[in-house]
Amino acid sequence: MHAPAVLHLEDTHRLDLFLALSALGLGVVGLALVGLDLERAGMFLGAAGVFAGLWGQLISRTRAERFADVIGLVSAALAFALGAALGGLSFNG
Repeated sequence: MHAPAVLHLEDTHRLDLFLALSALGLGVVGLALVGLDLERAGMFLGAAGVFAGLWGQLISRTRAERFADVIGLVSAALAFALGAALGGLSFNG
């Protein structure tokens, strides 16, 4: 029976890891900004994180990279959604 190595870190690629970590970082900072009542800034950082995470999913080559992309993508999507819902996306000025 084949036992997988821990996250196959020897197979990670620099650009894929950079996109995954940037999506995670943008999502976490976006969530923090939404928590500090800076909804619009948090929403924009979340949107940038979503794009970075989606691009990372598109070019990722290993399972570990895809896991990191999904975690970053979820945090960025939460930052975008919460920022938009709490007033970052308003059409009345």
